[in-house]
Amino acid sequence: MEDLLDGLKRLKLRYTRDCVDEYCRIAAARDMSFYDFLKMIVTEEVAVREETQRTKRLRNAKIPAHKTLAEFDFSFQPSIPKREILELQTLRFVENHDNVILLGPPGLGKTHIATALAYEAAIQGKDVLFTTAQELVDNLYAALADGTVKNKLRALAKLDLVVIDELGYLPMDDTAGNHLFQVVSAAYERQSLIVTSNRPFQEWGALFPNPSLASATLDRLLHHAFVFTFSGDSYRMKGGTASL
Repeated sequence: MEDLLDGLKRLKLRYTRDCVDEYCRIAAARDMSFYDFLKMIVTEEVAVREETQRTKRLRNAKIPAHKTLAEFDFSFQPSIPKREILELQTLRFVENHDNVILLGPPGLGKTHIATALAYEAAIQGKDVLFTTAQELVDNLYAALADGTVKNKLRALAKLDLVVIDELGYLPMDDTAGNHLFQVVSAAYERQSLIVTSNRPFQEWGALFPNPSLASATLDRLLHHAFVFTFSGDSYRMKGGTASL
């Protein structure tokens, strides 16, 4: 038995090693064939590893809450096209490296939808990061200070999906504007972005340090993008779900 346990440890089959006694009891009780016994332990090991990876992806994604599109009240927001939004849940936009842009005043469900899509992508095996625009800028500033900004940008570019929430609440200086442009430029036709903003596109020039940088960023962001503009009453004002 010690040789078996040592071999399982060297092969990094931790779950199988921990459960080997239980597996042997099950096999004996069911009079299992060697094939069925091997199938059982491999199936269990794969399932545990997949769950471990799923948990790790969700932790790394930093998604602020577990939201789903099934929870979203489309009837309250008739400006939001239900069929088109539900289509995004297939994640074909991620496979095609398309972007999703959600525009509109606060409280209409932009963050709920972005969060739900990020969660769905993570549990389906995609590498995801959810961040606010301010958090993204602050983290890149910090990376610039310690000389790791290039590594940070490369790490962002390796993800399948990056969600940038709340773009437009604060204007950006030259450094922040250039960092955001680099994120969008690196993602262009290589990965997907979801961006939420309370500002219509014609006001984005005021967010960036200069109009040419705003134009270049929008050009890359919108070339392959699904754009949704929301209007209507706020959930928060109606006393509905928070953090929408």
